[in-house]
Amino acid sequence: MKLRLKAKIAIALILGVSISAGLYLEKISRIEVNQFYSPDNRIVSDQFEKPLRWFPDIKGERHLWISIDKIAGTTKKAFIAAEDQRFFSHIGIDPISMVRALKENMIQGKIVLGASTITQQMIRIAYPRNRTYSKKFIEVLRSLRAEGHLSKEAILEVYLNRVPMGNNLTGVEAASRIYFKKPSSSLNLHENALLAALPKAPGTLNPYGHNKKKLKVRRNWVLKRMYALGFISLDEKLRAEKKPILVSEKVFPFDAPHFVDMMDKNKISGNTKTTVDLMLQKRVEQILGSHRKRLKKQKALQGSVVVIENKTSNVLALVGSMEHSKTNLGFNNGAISKRSAGSTLKPFLYAKALDEGHSPSDTLEDLKRSYISPKGIYRPVNFNRTSYGPVSMREALGNSLNQSAIYLINQIGYENFFKTVSLLGLNNYKEHDADHYGLGLVIGNLEVKLIQLAAAYATLARGGEFMSPRFLKNDPKPSPNRIFSPESSYIITDILSDPSARVLTFGDFFNQKLPFKVALKTGTSTHYRDSWIIGYTLEYTIAIWIGNFDGSSTNGLSGAKGGGPIFIDILNELYPDRFAARFKKPESVIRKTVCSYSGLVPNSSCPHTKEELFIREFEPQEKCQYHSKDKKFHNLPSQYTDW
Repeated sequence: MKLRLKAKIAIALILGVSISAGLYLEKISRIEVNQFYSPDNRIVSDQFEKPLRWFPDIKGERHLWISIDKIAGTTKKAFIAAEDQRFFSHIGIDPISMVRALKENMIQGKIVLGASTITQQMIRIAYPRNRTYSKKFIEVLRSLRAEGHLSKEAILEVYLNRVPMGNNLTGVEAASRIYFKKPSSSLNLHENALLAALPKAPGTLNPYGHNKKKLKVRRNWVLKRMYALGFISLDEKLRAEKKPILVSEKVFPFDAPHFVDMMDKNKISGNTKTTVDLMLQKRVEQILGSHRKRLKKQKALQGSVVVIENKTSNVLALVGSMEHSKTNLGFNNGAISKRSAGSTLKPFLYAKALDEGHSPSDTLEDLKRSYISPKGIYRPVNFNRTSYGPVSMREALGNSLNQSAIYLINQIGYENFFKTVSLLGLNNYKEHDADHYGLGLVIGNLEVKLIQLAAAYATLARGGEFMSPRFLKNDPKPSPNRIFSPESSYIITDILSDPSARVLTFGDFFNQKLPFKVALKTGTSTHYRDSWIIGYTLEYTIAIWIGNFDGSSTNGLSGAKGGGPIFIDILNELYPDRFAARFKKPESVIRKTVCSYSGLVPNSSCPHTKEELFIREFEPQEKCQYHSKDKKFHNLPSQYTDW
C-alpha cells in the first residue's frame, strides 16, 4: 500500500514537473510575428521613386523591404542552395544537418557548425542569442512554432529581407542597390551567388574588404551547390565562375540635399515620395555650377534655383546653393532664405491695378517726386537715376521703373497692396503691418524667399490662382485661391513677355537669347546684394537668386546679368525642341488701337499709334489730348513741366 502511494506521489511529481517545464518552455519559446518585420527605413525619393536620401535606422542599418513575389527566382535559389537545401521539406529544423553538426562539434570540442535552417536564422535575427546549447534549444522550439504561424514563402520573405549582408546592410534588396546599383530583380547569376555567399561571414567576406579571393571561393561554392541541386546548368555555372568580383563604390544616395533637409521630418516615414524630378534636379545643379566662375568674377559666390510645375504646384527642382558644403556657407539653403525682394513684386502691383480698373495704356508719372510716408519723406529714384516722364503701364513694368511704380502704389494704396502680397504668401513677418513697409513695399523693402517668389509668379502663370508649393506627392494638391482675374494675369504675362516693353533699360539682353517669348522679371536689391530673375511659361516657373550668404555686395551684378544666362540654360533644358505652348487669351481681353504717347483713343493728329490689350469695359473711351494739328509737339500736363 505504501509502495502504491509512493508511486502515485512520484508520478504526480513527475507530471507536475513535466507540466511546469512544459509551461516554462512554452513561455520562453513564444514568438511574436511582428518581431520578424523590421520598421521601414526613412527613404526620401523623387516622384519616380529614385532615392534622394536613405536614412539608417536607430541601429545604423539600412534595409529595403521587398515582397517575396518581387524577389527573383534565381535569388531565392541561390540562398536556398547556400543556406538550407531542404528548406521546403523540413519542419523548421533539419535533423540530418543537426546530427552531422553535433558529430563535428563533439569531435572539435566546441561549436563549429550550427546546422541552422533558414527558419532558425530568421528566429536568431528576430531573437538574438548567445552560442550555447540551451539557447540553441530555445531557438529550435521557436523555429518549430514559427513554421506553424508562417508559410514557407512568408519565412523566406522575412529571411531575405533581414539577412545581414555586411556594411550595415540587411536584406537582398538593400545589398543589391548598394553593391550593384540596381534592384535585386535585375541581378545576374554570379551577382546573386555573391549575395548568397555573404551571410556566412559578412565581415570577413566584405565585398569592399581585402578578402576578395575568399569571397570568390565562397561565391563559386554557391554556384556549385546550385548546379548540384539542379537549379542551374553546367554551362551557366562555368560562365558565372569566370566572372570577376566587381561591386560599385559604396555610396549612399545623397541628392537634392537642401530639399531633403528642409522636409518636415514628421512627414517622412518609410518611402516618402517627393515632387522632385531627380534628372531635372541634377541638370539644374550642373547648370548653376557651370556659371560659378563667371559669377565669382563679379564677387557673387552663391546662387539658388527653384523650378515649379505650374499646373500642380509641384517643386520639380530646388538647388539651395552652389555646393552643399562649408564652402562659402554652402550648407545654407538660399531657396528658403529671406532676402530683399528688389523689384520682383512689381507685377503683382500692376495686376492688382488692372483688376481695379486701370489699363495697360494708362499714363503713369515717372518723375522724381517726394511722398509723405509713415516713416517720413520718401524720394524714390529709378535704377539708372533717369526719369522718363509720362510712361504707359506696359513701359513702366517692362522696364521696371521705380518712380512710376511708387506713383501707382500711392494711387492703389500700400495697405491694399500689402493685403495682396500677404495672400501670395510673401509676408514673412506677421508682426509687421503695412505701415512698417509703406510705399517702399513695391521696390524691395520686403524680405521674401525664393520658393515664395516662384509660387507667387506661378499664380500669374495659372491665370491668377495661388497655390502653395507642393513638396510631397502624397500630400493633397493645394487648393487654389484666386488672387487676380484671368484677364489681368494674361495682360501682365503679355507685358512681361514683350521684348519691346523692356528696351529702355534692358535693351536686347534677352531678345537675342531666349528660344521663344517667355514672361520674366528681374530684380536687384540695394548695393547689388541680391539679384533675382523669375520667369514662367504655361508649364513651368523658374526662380533664380544670385548673391552672397554673408550679405556682402556683388560687383554691380543685376538680375539680368547674374541669373539671366542661368535662366536661359534651364529654359533650354526644359524645352529642348525650343517650343512652348502659348497662353490662351481670355475672351474678355480685347485689343484696341491707342495713341502711343497718351494711351487714349487716337485722334487724327496722333503721330504714332499702337495696339494694346484691355479688359473689356476698361478700355479707354476718351480721345487723346496730347496732340493737336501740329504733330511736332506733345501737349503734356503741367506736372511734366520740369521734366
